[in-house]
Amino acid sequence: MDRRQFIHYSAASLALTATATTSLPVSAHQTTLPNGWRLSTFSDGEMRLPVSMLFQNVPTDELDAILAASGSNGTEMRRPLNVVLLETGDKTILFDAGSGTNFLSGLGELPTALDEAGLDISAITDVVFTHAHPDHIWGIMDDFDDLLMPDAQFYISEAEWAFWDSDAALAAMPAGRENFAVGAKSRFDLIRDNVSLFAFGDEVLPAIEAVNSVGHTPGHAAFTIHGGGAPIMVLGDALTHPVISFAHHEWVNESDMDGALAAQTRQRLLDQITADDMLISGYHLPAPGLGKAEKSGSAYRYNAINA
Repeated sequence: MDRRQFIHYSAASLALTATATTSLPVSAHQTTLPNGWRLSTFSDGEMRLPVSMLFQNVPTDELDAILAASGSNGTEMRRPLNVVLLETGDKTILFDAGSGTNFLSGLGELPTALDEAGLDISAITDVVFTHAHPDHIWGIMDDFDDLLMPDAQFYISEAEWAFWDSDAALAAMPAGRENFAVGAKSRFDLIRDNVSLFAFGDEVLPAIEAVNSVGHTPGHAAFTIHGGGAPIMVLGDALTHPVISFAHHEWVNESDMDGALAAQTRQRLLDQITADDMLISGYHLPAPGLGKAEKSGSAYRYNAINA
């Protein structure tokens, strides 16, 4: 079995437990920052994951109540894919790149979403990755295994690159997710000559700061955009549910590679977000994924900003 067959086979296997829909609008939100930059959010689609795949060792009664209040049927959880685009005048910067068409059916809507907004995906100048999971990085490749953004510069944390570019990544994958490692490595091979690695705390691009948010993956990064006024944090998968991630940030999420560390990261980021009154953009928060967090007793509350 060659690499492409393996990727398609593994993706098909995963699709037995995770399905995708395209019920979201392709263009969800657009705003102009005080410095004149334009921040937009586009949908790459929506997937539905089994609750058992995400939360196993948490209080059942509390979980059931949260899921019921959020409209879940109790067995699956809906996760939109909110891709952020930042236009600074001389640069067009994408934060993550969506899933492409080889992960789950119904995803890979980003090129269409950009096209409908009058934006050519091949004109993207920079792509900044939070991490290398399929729904964040596979979208750089078209159906012919060529780059959709051939002239872009790519950015990813040193720790994330080191992990997924090693043999250890495949060995670390749970059964059924081996394609995560194979897919990341194949995308790395495409961008190897055009990738810049950064450390946490670095200014990745002007006014864009890399924030340590490890736990979901070994090198997961969030990004703070300093554009005048309140800063904006692009969270990736550091906070993924509008209730659980905020009210029960200590609950271990099965999708995190290091659950305990990811819980500590959520606490630290929430402290920072609320202290600095930051706008946040979450990849899997309800579309368009923009909002703010506030303290609520010993926990936090998410307040969405609707399109």
